Amino acid sequence: MKKIPMDLKKNGAAFWKAANAETIFEDAHDIARLLMAAKILDEIAEAEAAVADAGMIILDRYGRPKEHPAVKIIRDDRILFCRIIRELALDIITPDEPRLPR
Repeated sequence: MKKIPMDLKKNGAAFWKAANAETIFEDAHDIARLLMAAKILDEIAEAEAAVADAGMIILDRYGRPKEHPAVKIIRDDRILFCRIIRELALDIITPDEPRLPR
């Protein structure tokens, strides 16, 4: 298993460890994608903590409600994470699990 990069936080490090336990990553571009995915999980956790503190709806400078900026970060990062997982082929299901083809 590859060593966990020092710049990863809790969620990213856990994902790095789990992904490397399940799959052997040899190509540099796959390792870079895995690192991106792990960092995205850390970003999501940080943004979710900000939303948990302030709420999904905040007031702008005029006192009008608006979406917390971190909500967009969470939404965009989740989409990007899913795309990276798909590119790494980590979303492939074993044949014994019933799932209809896409």
